Amino acid sequence: MNDRTIRELQSALPWTAHYHRDFRSSPMTHKDFAHALLHVHKAGGKLAAIIDEAEHGGFDWADPAKRADVEKYIADFVICALRMATTCPDGQIDLQRAVEQRLTAKNNQLAAVAPELRAVERQGPR
Repeated sequence: MNDRTIRELQSALPWTAHYHRDFRSSPMTHKDFAHALLHVHKAGGKLAAIIDEAEHGGFDWADPAKRADVEKYIADFVICALRMATTCPDGQIDLQRAVEQRLTAKNNQLAAVAPELRAVERQGPR
């Protein structure tokens, strides 16, 4: 697989999911967006179960099969974000641009508080 940008994935990823005719016939303009969000929660629940297992007796992070599950659910988040951006009821979102803007905003917020955080770190525990 070639490395692609978020924008390339969003425009080229085939949406091949087959839905029941009742779902397709629904007049709700947000049905595809909502369905992708449902899958975000589903993947989040799977990852939460993995974390719960890790906290209550261990999860073998080095096991390739278990690692593959973690990778799969994290990939599902990205795929669902692509789908939600493509099917947003009021128009498609350029996810590449939105992610870049969000990262810049978060980095600027972090940079603004970084001197204060470093000062607290130098003081040590209270």
